[in-house]
This record gives sequence, C-alpha cells and structure tokens, in this order.
Amino acid sequence: MALNPVERKLVELLQLWESFRAEPGKRLLLWQAPDNGKRLIECFCEVQRHASPYASGDTFIVFDAAFEQSIGYSRALKQALAGHYAASHEDLEREGLKADWRFEPEEQPDTASAFVQGLAALATHHPALGHLVAVLLPSAVANDEAWAAWVARVLEAAGPAKAVRLLVPDFSQAPRLTALAEAQHPLVQVQQPPLDAWSIAQETFAQEPAVGAPGVFRSLLTALFALAEKGTADQVLLKARDALAFAHKQGWADQEVAVRLVTAGAMLKDQRFDAALNHYQHARTSAEAARAAQHPAGGQLVLQTWFGEAAAHLAAGQPEHAAPCYREAAQLAAALPNPPMLIEALRMASFCHARAGEPEDALALGRQALAVGERLKPEARPMTTLPLLGFELLKLVEPERAAEIEAVKHGLDREQAQHYVNTEERAAALETAGDPVALKQLERQHAEQEGLLVQQARQRADEVAADGTPAFMALFVQARTLLGADWPLVLPGAIAKAPPVPAGGTAA
Repeated sequence: MALNPVERKLVELLQLWESFRAEPGKRLLLWQAPDNGKRLIECFCEVQRHASPYASGDTFIVFDAAFEQSIGYSRALKQALAGHYAASHEDLEREGLKADWRFEPEEQPDTASAFVQGLAALATHHPALGHLVAVLLPSAVANDEAWAAWVARVLEAAGPAKAVRLLVPDFSQAPRLTALAEAQHPLVQVQQPPLDAWSIAQETFAQEPAVGAPGVFRSLLTALFALAEKGTADQVLLKARDALAFAHKQGWADQEVAVRLVTAGAMLKDQRFDAALNHYQHARTSAEAARAAQHPAGGQLVLQTWFGEAAAHLAAGQPEHAAPCYREAAQLAAALPNPPMLIEALRMASFCHARAGEPEDALALGRQALAVGERLKPEARPMTTLPLLGFELLKLVEPERAAEIEAVKHGLDREQAQHYVNTEERAAALETAGDPVALKQLERQHAEQEGLLVQQARQRADEVAADGTPAFMALFVQARTLLGADWPLVLPGAIAKAPPVPAGGTAA
C-alpha cells in the first residue's frame, strides 16, 4: 500500500534521525525547519512511542516548558523528566522492565548539567530504552541569547553521556541557534528537513480522490493558501478566480468570503491597495448574504471585511477613509455582541482620527472604548487592546508627558535586561560548582531585584502623571483602575519595549 505524504515525511525524518544516530560522536541534532513544520516534528516524536514503521527504537521525550531563565528552566525540565518516568510505569512493566529508577529533582542542582545527568542515569538504568532523546521544544523563549547559552551548556554536559541524544528544532521565522548551526561543533549535526506543511497538504489532497464538491473546493483552497504564502500576487488572483467560481456555483457565500479575504491579503502584501479594497468590499457582499441566510458566523464574517477594508485604507496612507470602516465595525461588534472587537474597532477609529488631525473625535472614541472595558471582567481586560488604548489616549492629551512615561518604561526595560544578563552570567558560573543553595539564592535575589526595579519605575511614572493636567491625570487614573498597578509599565501591550542598544553605543 502506497504511503501518504505525511507518512513519507515521517519516513524521511526517521532516515535523517538514523543518519545522525549512526555518528557515535554526535550528541545534538539541530533541525532547521519552517515554522509550519512544527506539527510534523511533534508527530514524529509522538509515533516513537508506538510500534510503527516510523519508530526508531529510541525513547523520545518532548520537553515543552517555557524558557524564562536558565535556573527555572533546568528545574522545570528535571521535574518533567521525573513526571514522565512516573507516568510510564505501566508501559515499562508491560515491556517486562521494573520501574524502579529513583530520581528526585529537588535533590539535584537546577542546572543544565544536572538535567543531562538525570537523562544519563535513566538511560543507564534502562538500557532497553535505546538512546534517550531529549526533544527541546520550549513553548516560549524569553531571551534568545540566554536560551542559546543554556543549549551550549547542555551540549557540553552531554559529551560524556553516550546513551543520551538531544533533538533541538530551530524554526526559520525566528531562528535562535544560528551561531551554533554555523560553528561546526563536533558534537552537533545540522539538518534541514523539508517540512513545508502547505506542500504536504497539497500532495495529500492530490493523492486522495476529491469526493464531491467539498473535496474539490478543499484542494482549490489549499492551493490558494500555499500561493498566498509563497507565490506571486498574479498567481493568487488566477487561483482565486477558480475558487470563487466554484464556491459561487455551489452557493457557498461563506467560502467566497474566505477566498476573498485570502486574496485581499495577498494584494495588500503586494501593495495593490485598490485591488485589496475591491476584494474586501466584494467579501462583505458575500458575508452579508451568509448573514441573511442565518449562517452562524455570518456577523463575524461581515466584521472581518470591515476590519480588512480599514486596514487596506491605512496601508494606503488614508486614515480618513479607514475611520468610517472602523466605526461600522464598532456598530456591528456592539450588535453581535463582541466586546473585544468592539474595543479594537473603537481604538482603531480613534487612532485614525488622531492621524487625520482630529484629536477631539479621537478622544471621544477612545473614551467609549474605555467604557466598554469597564463592563468586562478585570481578568479579561488585559487580553484586549485596552492597555495600548490607555497609553494612546495619554499621548493625545499631553504628548510630552506621555513621552516621559515612555522613557521611564524604556529605562526599566534596559535595567531589567542588564539585570537579566548579570543573573544568567552568574548562573553559568555556578554551573560547574553545582551548588543548589547558591543557585536558589541567586534566583531569589533576581526576583527581589526585579521587584525593586519595577517599584522604583512605577513611582517615577506616577510622579510624572501627577504633574499632568487634570485631563491627563483623569485618564491615567481611569486606565490604572481598569487595568491594575502593572499598567502602563509592566502590563504587556501598553508601551513597546525599548529598542536594543547598538553595539558600543548608548540608547537614545
């Protein structure tokens, strides 16, 4: 039986893995892959747990803890290793293995080397597991340089561990390990597995018979998405024409909207603003038809078209034309209702009026958005664009004073960044000694200093605000009441982070 495209990719990944494993001196396999290949890598790691033609006979453990700082990350990985083993007792016993390995994470220092030692101890205790493979897939990385330094330390520790291997995917949209890939490290093998998800989807649909109209349209839409990502605007237009004709023939107004939105996005990317506007407006006609036919998502589809058209006007440098679109979006979001989108529509309408030199209209719309925010639960407010709106309104009332608060925020960012670097350097220096007490003390000192820096910056920002006009102070207090004490300095989304300081220079 012929393999489908996903299965063929799993076979390719297995072959790549086996070529790495055949090099006894290598410890870390770096897979440089497109972002949309992550799911396939996760799939490959998952199938290693089962008997299948794609299984290597090695034991893969995926570690997806977020990387905030190296001490906490090392601790999280040790805990995850212990948790994985505890959850595997029944599987081991079914394989005739006694689940008697003892590993207490808290008894080991919170270091990269202690994590590797734990892996090596497990591999030694259960040789039947084959190579023990730690797949490092952090869900988030707070600092790319610190993450790369931690990977370098874990690689160094893995050198003597003959049964331990490390698999580290590095994704093309935000690569973090380029220096390691280019260093020609003797313990590292670098591979570029071909894992484009859109190509695989197209191959899958081409191989499978298209069953009825849905199958045909699925193939058309998949090809359109692939072209929107990698093709030219003209190629997108040609494929969109086929997809639109097919969807229209079937009476699928909602799918016509989908095709139009993808096409409009491609036109925007190519700076064909008039063409983008045309597609957004036609999309709205189809969306209104879907809404009239009681489509459950009809209103949301119409809303998307208003936001899209407004974005096209803004991209074309026409905020005066974008503002009415955002006002229409606000009316619809209020009727649906969709409070987060209502806040965003009002915020963007305010932004457009400010850009067009109409500050009073901008302030009025911004205050409407704040009023909507007051009706939300406190925990939901930071998940909207209220943090950004609050600071934008301050800039409308007193631009210079808002700039002073922004400078306080950027000063805090730089102080925190330097403090972070200092802590990571000290953590790396403590790696060799592996003193658990010293590491915990360092982590505690880091947290205390972080709190002190925030407290001092908040006091400075409050003093700046207190010297403002009554209108400025009223808005500041209203936003602070809505969003809590972390606004505007700590709460994400309010003020952009400070730009990086140029090498050998100082920030402006």
